[in-house]
Amino acid sequence: MGRTSIRTLLAVQVLFCIAGSACAGGSVSADASDSAYADSVYRWLVAQQMPTGILGNQENEYFSGLYTNALAAICYMHQGDLARAENIFSFFEGHLDSVAKVPPGGYTQFWDAMTGQPYLDTDRWVGDNAWLLIALNHHYRATKEDRYAEMRRTIAQWLISLQDVDGGIKSGFNQDGLMFWKSTEGNLDCYAALTEYPEQRQKIETFLRDQMWVPHEGRFRMGSTVAESALDTCSWGVAALGTDYAAALRYAERTFLCTYTSDATGVNITGFSDFVSRERIWLEGTGEMVVAYQVAGHHDKAQSYLQELDRAMMPSARFGRLVGLPCFTNAPAWPTGSTQIFVPSQAWYLFGAWQFNPMQAACDCPQVADINGDRIVNLLDFSRLAQSWLLAEPSVDISPSPAGDGVVNAHNLMSLAECWLMTIAPVIER
Repeated sequence: MGRTSIRTLLAVQVLFCIAGSACAGGSVSADASDSAYADSVYRWLVAQQMPTGILGNQENEYFSGLYTNALAAICYMHQGDLARAENIFSFFEGHLDSVAKVPPGGYTQFWDAMTGQPYLDTDRWVGDNAWLLIALNHHYRATKEDRYAEMRRTIAQWLISLQDVDGGIKSGFNQDGLMFWKSTEGNLDCYAALTEYPEQRQKIETFLRDQMWVPHEGRFRMGSTVAESALDTCSWGVAALGTDYAAALRYAERTFLCTYTSDATGVNITGFSDFVSRERIWLEGTGEMVVAYQVAGHHDKAQSYLQELDRAMMPSARFGRLVGLPCFTNAPAWPTGSTQIFVPSQAWYLFGAWQFNPMQAACDCPQVADINGDRIVNLLDFSRLAQSWLLAEPSVDISPSPAGDGVVNAHNLMSLAECWLMTIAPVIER
C-alpha cells in the first residue's frame, strides 16, 4: 500500500471517530476561527501598498523586505485581489536581470518602497527568496498560468545551487561572501518552496530530520552552528513538515510562552517570545503558532492565541479606523518595533483568522472537497458532512463525480479524507 493510500485510510479512520461524536450531538462551530478584526487588518494591508507595487515593512516607513512583500502577495491572492499581488511580482520581475541574476545571485533582502531601489549591501538570504517562490507558486496554482516562470525557475535554481552534500541549503550571501552555515528556518522555507523539485526537497527533509531535529527534546536546533531553538523552528516545522513534528509545539509552550504588557496599548498579552533570552512577545511569531496549532488540530489553542492577538490590536496612526499589530509587545529589536503596525504580524494574523497555511502548497484536489468554500479542507467541511450523514444533501454529496450517488456516505468521506488539511487552489478569473 502506498503512502497516499495509507494516509487516506488513517484519515478515514480518524474522521469516522469524529463522526461518531458529531452525530451523537457534538458539533464544530462554523465560525470557530472568525475574527472581528480580519477585515480591518486586511484593509490596512491594502492601504500599505506603495505606487511602486511593494510595501514598507511598517506603517509610515519605506524600508521594505522581500519576505514582507511575499507575505502580502499571498494575502492579496487569498482574497482574490490578483492585481495587487501581481504588482508585487512585477516589481521583482523588473529586477530579475539587474539583481537576481547578477552574481552572487538571489534577490537582496531589503528595498526602498518609495524609490524601488534595492539595498545592495544587504544579504541575499535563502529564506526571503524561498518565500517569494512560495508566493509565486501560489500564483501559478491560482491562475493556472505560469506568467512568472522565469522568476520561479531562477529562484529555485539559485536555492538548489546552495544545497550541500548533507541535503541542507546554505544560508546565502552577505558582504563577506558565501554563508556556509545552514539555518533550520531557511531550510524549512526552502522545503515549502521547492515543491516542483522532489529530489532536492527530499534531501532537505532528510537534513532537517537527521541533523536539526532533537527527538528526545521534541524540538529543532536553530541551525548547523546554533544548538538552541527559536520559536519559528517550532511553528514552521509543523507548518512545513506536518504533524510528525507536533512535539515542537509543546516545546514552544514550555520554552517561549509568556505574558507581557503591550507598549502600544498597555494591555497584558499572553503569547510567545522569539528567542529563549527575549523577555517580550513576538506577535508575528504568535500568529505563526496559531497556524501551526491549526495544522496540528489543536483548534482551541489556536483560537485562544488568536484572541490574544485581538487584544494586542492597536489603532492605525495613518489609516483612520483601521487596526493592526506591531512586531513586539515590548523590548523591541528596533525603536518602533512595538509601537508601529508591522506587515508580517498582519499577514500571520490573517493566515490564522483564515485558517490558511501558506507553507502548504495549494493542491489540485477537486474544488468540491472544500464543502464550505473557504479553500481549505478541514473540520468545518467535515462538520457539514457529519451533520448530513446518510441524508440526501446535494451540497455535501461530493462523490462519486460528477453528481454524487444521492446520499452522504463513505464515498463522500473518502473524498474529504484524500484532501484533508490541504489548501484548495483558487482559480482566479482574469
